[in-house]
Amino acid sequence: MSDPLSTWKRMSTGNEIGVHPVGIRNAVRVADKPLAAVFRCADAGLPSELVFGQRWGSLVDVSTWGHVIDVGVLATLEYAVESLEVPLVVVLGHDDCGAMRAAMQAWTEAALPDGATRIAVEHAIGSMVRRGADKASLEAVTAAHVAETGLALLERSRVIARRVDAGRCAIVCATADARGWIRAWATVGAVGEDADSLLECV
Repeated sequence: MSDPLSTWKRMSTGNEIGVHPVGIRNAVRVADKPLAAVFRCADAGLPSELVFGQRWGSLVDVSTWGHVIDVGVLATLEYAVESLEVPLVVVLGHDDCGAMRAAMQAWTEAALPDGATRIAVEHAIGSMVRRGADKASLEAVTAAHVAETGLALLERSRVIARRVDAGRCAIVCATADARGWIRAWATVGAVGEDADSLLECV
């Protein structure tokens, strides 16, 4: 089984080539076993395999609007880390995220939307407040939200928390721009330079 750090390095390297046509040609064969799990926002424009330059089927892909964590998300990610033994979960946000824009608007206007989208907006506003993000910066709000989502997975899933504590899994909180280039904002577990740090902001 791969370790969290080597898996993240493989995915980061894949990002450097995977967003180009040559990366697509090299990624068409379906993988035998998942490399990692990616929890992404549902309105992201690019599929995860393309962003990370991996073969189709090599990532367990989970998506909700605004990274809302429900029982289906937790069950899928727990299955990935425990049964499939993936060593890495990537919380992947993206530029120009509609959910983050909605949260910023709700904060500015002091008014929450109706319907189920309210849950995502409340979740994002909580991330903004807890991390002290610049409420006028979409990048800062998105970065804060992916970091808080990574911590929330750890807090809400004993299965994921145990794997991270044992050094068998880690969480990378990152964003992708419109071209698919990624930037890591925080890591949880043994994937950063400081192996003793639970949360490392990069």
